[in-house]
Amino acid sequence: MGHYLRAVQLDALNDNLISEAQQRMRNPFFKKMIWYIQMFLTIPYGKFSGIKKQGLTYYPEAPFNLSVAAAGPLASRNLAIFSLPLAVVLLSLGLILHSDAAIYAGRLCLGLGAVGLIDFLLADPGKYREYVSREKVAKIKSSSITKSQEKESWWDQVKVITEMMRRQRIHEITLPDGEQLKAPWQFRNCGMGGRHTEKEYPESNISCQELMFVPLCAKNYEEAQMITITLQNRFKEVLENEPGARVMGIGLEGGLAPYVTKDAGDKVPEERLWRLAKQTILDIGYEPGQEVAIAFDHAASELSNSFRKEFNQADSIGMYYFWRGEEKTEMSRDQLLELYLKSINAVPVVSFEDAYAEDDFEGWRMLLDKLGDRFFIIGDDLVTTRDSAIEDCADKKLMNTALIKANQIGTLAETMLAMLVALGKGLEIVVSHRSKSPNEDMEPQIALAANALGLKCGGGSNTERLLKYGAIIKIMKDMEQTILKEYKVPASPLTKDFLENLVITEVLAFEEPTNSGLPTVGVEICVGIQGNRQYRRLLRFAGATPLGTSAGAGEALHLVDSIIEESSLVKKYKDLFVERPDHTYLFKNEITREMIKSHNNKELSDLYYHAQRFDGRGCLNAVSNVMDIIAPHYINKKVTEIKSIIEVDRVMLKLEYELAAKLGKVGNSDPVELMQRKANLGMNAILSMSLALARLIAHFQGKELWQVLREEMKKVVVRLIDKYGDFNMIGQVVEKERFNMILAEKDKNKTLDKKMTYDELIAVLRLIEPLLKERKIKLYQALREQMTLYNII
Repeated sequence: MGHYLRAVQLDALNDNLISEAQQRMRNPFFKKMIWYIQMFLTIPYGKFSGIKKQGLTYYPEAPFNLSVAAAGPLASRNLAIFSLPLAVVLLSLGLILHSDAAIYAGRLCLGLGAVGLIDFLLADPGKYREYVSREKVAKIKSSSITKSQEKESWWDQVKVITEMMRRQRIHEITLPDGEQLKAPWQFRNCGMGGRHTEKEYPESNISCQELMFVPLCAKNYEEAQMITITLQNRFKEVLENEPGARVMGIGLEGGLAPYVTKDAGDKVPEERLWRLAKQTILDIGYEPGQEVAIAFDHAASELSNSFRKEFNQADSIGMYYFWRGEEKTEMSRDQLLELYLKSINAVPVVSFEDAYAEDDFEGWRMLLDKLGDRFFIIGDDLVTTRDSAIEDCADKKLMNTALIKANQIGTLAETMLAMLVALGKGLEIVVSHRSKSPNEDMEPQIALAANALGLKCGGGSNTERLLKYGAIIKIMKDMEQTILKEYKVPASPLTKDFLENLVITEVLAFEEPTNSGLPTVGVEICVGIQGNRQYRRLLRFAGATPLGTSAGAGEALHLVDSIIEESSLVKKYKDLFVERPDHTYLFKNEITREMIKSHNNKELSDLYYHAQRFDGRGCLNAVSNVMDIIAPHYINKKVTEIKSIIEVDRVMLKLEYELAAKLGKVGNSDPVELMQRKANLGMNAILSMSLALARLIAHFQGKELWQVLREEMKKVVVRLIDKYGDFNMIGQVVEKERFNMILAEKDKNKTLDKKMTYDELIAVLRLIEPLLKERKIKLYQALREQMTLYNII
């Protein structure tokens, strides 16, 4: 009974049983007693709904939960504690007063107490001891930290913490050339909701997308992983131990997908979830805010879209709807701000990502004005990694931090451009993954290249997430070892001759599965000696791009097979299709396989099958674009001729524009917007190829990908200084002796990227930006000019 009643109290019974059980628990006292007696009498025979019997073992129909497992022995112990002393009293009174009734009652209590004691001592006592020990340790740790925290409010503390996060990183190395390699702060997903769990766990009632732990006390990435997994395990225990809370499962990004009822005074269940996250930090023995902080990703564009859909107000701006769960809540932008301000008083939050919808500029302005001097206000859907959008939002004072997702813009070069604009405008950057990811370390490479403030790549589980954090561990270890080594042997003429003979012999493209099971484009470039069967695949370089669940309006397009270009076949059977605004087509939802078969046209049947694979989310068209359009530009090309990521991506952007022109899609479109959108070749085709070629470039330069990315960004900034800057600016950034040495160089502009570190050049970039503004030149335009990415028409 104890197991079962605890499972009901914690909302942990199986879904088909919980509603009825909770209703019975709410019944009046006598009705409830009758139910308890029924339970007591029928459980031994395995006849009670909700409790299974296996031999002499009884357990509730619920997922394993240590709190529930401990409740049985605990109930037996309590029964023994109550019944045995009462039995002694009743038997004594019966013997003294010669009362048969008292003796019989005493025997009954003695029997019940003895059974309870035996059950407590013999029936799974380990679970009870484990639970009591676990909660005792958590309580001791929590109380010791709580006492030390009784000093000042989080509002008063947070500015010191975020300033510290700006100044330093989780792990830093100074390389022999003076460059700083900085491992970014980890934003570790621990609680997931919104669209990211809606399909997999529809019972979850959390509408906001992510709750993250930020381990501030970790000395390196190994320790951060240990802290994260300890926090996540305890968070699961806390949720399982709380009435009205449970864990539905693990989300795609490695965070828990919870169900949490509201406490009195809460407007939405998220508020209680946030407090439970803080309690988790305390239970582990860390000081909230000082040692472990919390970060939010509200994904408010989804809250706004839900309001529009629920109330049929397509043009609504500034209204939001928490749509998950039984109790739904609508809020205005002002009420949303009140919720955020309330959260600051409750939990040690350091950042608010996508706190308002991408088109609610008034909300963003209000948030930055109220919180921008203390917290990281992060724009994701607001900017979608586009250089012009980042500058526009920075100028409008909508955010102080830009989220960078390479697949939102679709090439590594354009990702570098977006980061340079953000850094030049004085913003911080956090590099992020996407919910659906292949086994790919692109994001940590980008974060290290830019010395980013943060890296957001998921929680403490899921291999494809841990691979990303693990890449930082490997790179930092490798760089520490490199510092200790000297390489003095020059390349021999034989080596140079051999390299001259190496060419790209093959390009392979295919559907590569992500962690969700949905495919993305995988690319593998083979390097060897052309015409030689044995040595045609000496080296291989791979790339695969992630894909996301939610999307900002300006994102590059992940090309899927359900999107169909106009053709003679589409024209012939136009009644089967619906035309999209960009003049591509989809099969109508009501079209079935049988309807297609009735036309007795094999080409139409093949097209329908092709478009329906993976529920329309296959990407064989993008795979074909790699093989048929991009690959021919690189097959037989010498590896010594492929030297720059920017040059590689310029070629692919040109191919994107040419395909758009061929399909008649250019018209009056802005050529740059067309290339950034990548609706023709597909972002998944272009970025996967961009990644594979970038790794090839890095390998033959004897470098890591992050190093090549950083060097190319430095060269762009140097060219910008040469055109728009003043060498005296350098004197404001470097010490006088080094400044004089730089001035003494003959070709200062050609050697500046070697004489100055990346961080120093970014500091100069920030000095140039106001000068550009005075001349009415946008920073993104000046950087585009120096990168020459879009100079292809």
